[in-house]
Amino acid sequence: MTARVGHACRSELETAVCTEMGRQGVEHEHRSLRFRVQDDRDGTSKYEPAIVARRGSILFVVEPLRSLQAAAVDRLSRFLEQHSPEIVLVVVTQDATRDRVPQEAYDEIYAATEIEKLTTRIRDQDPEGIVRPFLKPPPRDAKRPRDTTK
Repeated sequence: MTARVGHACRSELETAVCTEMGRQGVEHEHRSLRFRVQDDRDGTSKYEPAIVARRGSILFVVEPLRSLQAAAVDRLSRFLEQHSPEIVLVVVTQDATRDRVPQEAYDEIYAATEIEKLTTRIRDQDPEGIVRPFLKPPPRDAKRPRDTTK
């Protein structure tokens, strides 16, 4: 566990997001909310977002993903299906894996090299306005049309 100004971070990605939020003056909390996410077997699992940033009634939940573990991606997808549209689920990944995260697992996604952009986006969100649209990148393994002419 790494610490930054009293913030308990569990990964280098989380520490990088925390540091940038501090630098840009974005107030945030670590593991301050707890959710239950229903699974496909009618059970529930606990979900504690790593970072929470509030902009008026809009809640940004920032989740650093160190790897593409199926269970974590599935939990994020289910969380999005089951919780308020006023919650913006933001995933931060390593640069090499950003385009491999399924689109249903996030509202917004940023690579580790885009943490400044992520933080600026949260900071600039009008607390009284609607959530600005985010264009999701196409998945890297998406099938692309092939030229079949010969």
